[in-house]
Amino acid sequence: MTHAPLVVAVVPFGARGGGPAAGAWARQIARRVVERFADAGGAAGIELRPVFMVTVAEGSAGSGYLVLGSTPGPELAADYGSSVGASHVLTGTYLQEDEGAALEVTLVGVATKESVGSERIDAGELRTVEPVLAGWVARALGIETGADTAGPAAANDAAYKAVLEAMDEEVNATLLRTSDPERAAVAMDRALRRHLDALRADPGCAAAEQRLLVLAAGSLEHRDEPRHIASLEALTQLGGRSWRAHYLLGELRRSAGDRPGAILAFEHADALKSLSDTDQLRLAQLYVESGAPESAAARLRRIARESEDYTAARSLLGAVAAQRGDFAAAAERYREALAAGAPNGMRVSLARVLILGGRRDDAREELIALLQRERAGEIAAAARRLLFGLASPDLERDLETSGRAAIEAGETELPRAMATLHRIVSTAPDLWEAHFGLGLLARRAGDVQTAERDFRRALELWPDQPDALHELGVALLQAGRVDDSRALLESAAELRPDDAGYVADAGFAQLRAGELDRARFRLDQAQRLDPDDRITAAYRGELERIEAEVARGRG
Repeated sequence: MTHAPLVVAVVPFGARGGGPAAGAWARQIARRVVERFADAGGAAGIELRPVFMVTVAEGSAGSGYLVLGSTPGPELAADYGSSVGASHVLTGTYLQEDEGAALEVTLVGVATKESVGSERIDAGELRTVEPVLAGWVARALGIETGADTAGPAAANDAAYKAVLEAMDEEVNATLLRTSDPERAAVAMDRALRRHLDALRADPGCAAAEQRLLVLAAGSLEHRDEPRHIASLEALTQLGGRSWRAHYLLGELRRSAGDRPGAILAFEHADALKSLSDTDQLRLAQLYVESGAPESAAARLRRIARESEDYTAARSLLGAVAAQRGDFAAAAERYREALAAGAPNGMRVSLARVLILGGRRDDAREELIALLQRERAGEIAAAARRLLFGLASPDLERDLETSGRAAIEAGETELPRAMATLHRIVSTAPDLWEAHFGLGLLARRAGDVQTAERDFRRALELWPDQPDALHELGVALLQAGRVDDSRALLESAAELRPDDAGYVADAGFAQLRAGELDRARFRLDQAQRLDPDDRITAAYRGELERIEAEVARGRG
């Protein structure tokens, strides 16, 4: 019969003497011993859980504690343990005294609220405390575990203390990230610097290296790549033994837009440990974007037919061949991708290279076959546009000219653009671009009813086309149909979240609908995207005026 593991809550240890550094050591030794038991696995029959640092306002109900390092008595310690479902609680105090340094620890039973054991561990060599503490906890509970067999986490105290101090700064950075980003950034810089100090003192310190990698991976979420790129560059220069460090450096550089740097890091990672097929594909894409098709092709040819990435590799090889001007080879690679199960959209790419290679009849056959499968949407729209260009190249040029005129031309040029677009629609009624252009012209003329009809026809041909959704939403908003326009403009903003104009117009529609919180969210988002946009500023001014009126009314 399998028994549930014993659960021990670990309160961040307090410190007496030794200054702020000793407090950091004490708190992080507690954290390290939790991680040590986790690394040992569940077979030991014991699980250590940290008492999380949660702020609870004075006098409020509910569990949770702000514990920055303390030594609670048995009753309070038992309360802490109860809050995380523990059977026991481990508390401790780091002491820096004239006769030397020590860690005094106590194990408390949650049910009895009494001590079940205490120990004083010599801390003259601080790095030895962690494995000794792990062994004592296991023995006190009568459990065999490998948590004390791994030895110290660093080869010397200088490295170990640097790791502990760095981990403490990580906590500071996390706690400050929302309330004080500048101080959080300073704390993170200190954490990275101390982890690197640990590696300089002990190049084999896996604990410091692992923390640097974890922090770097987290920076992708927080959009904080530059400082972690610098830390990983320093890490690789200290030894360069970790393929993960090179790989993650490549990821961060790629995210930051440094393609050459990303390529170099991925190549180093591949030299230490072969990249997966998915990563080979991504590296090849970087080579394509950097104008190095031969290097991309060399990577892509490594991906075997049995690989899940084979189809994507064949597709990218087609793009590489097209980039070199070898349209016959590009067509062959696209056909291989289609035979391996590539989606129908690949036939559009195939048709393009067939056209470029002078095989117009073959391209026409591919497009007609595609439109028998795809009736509406982006793929069908692209296929119809290519077919239109094959059948009527002169009219296709007129479509381009009239589309630009619908947006940019003066009033005297609009009638001719409208006549041209009507002529195109009579010839090719399923071109969404022609209906979209007619909608723009009608909206400029103030004919909302006709504009709505044309935009909706464009959306029948390509549902969820962002520009058509946006322009229809703007037309309906101008006509006072706020609810209809709000839904359309929100959809357009969701599809184009990086377009400040689309996001701002969605915010203005929310403002017109009286949804002030939603309007504030969208307009703040738009301002972050383009701080200098005057239209967004005008919308925000109107929002602030209305918010002030509402506040006065409540007063």
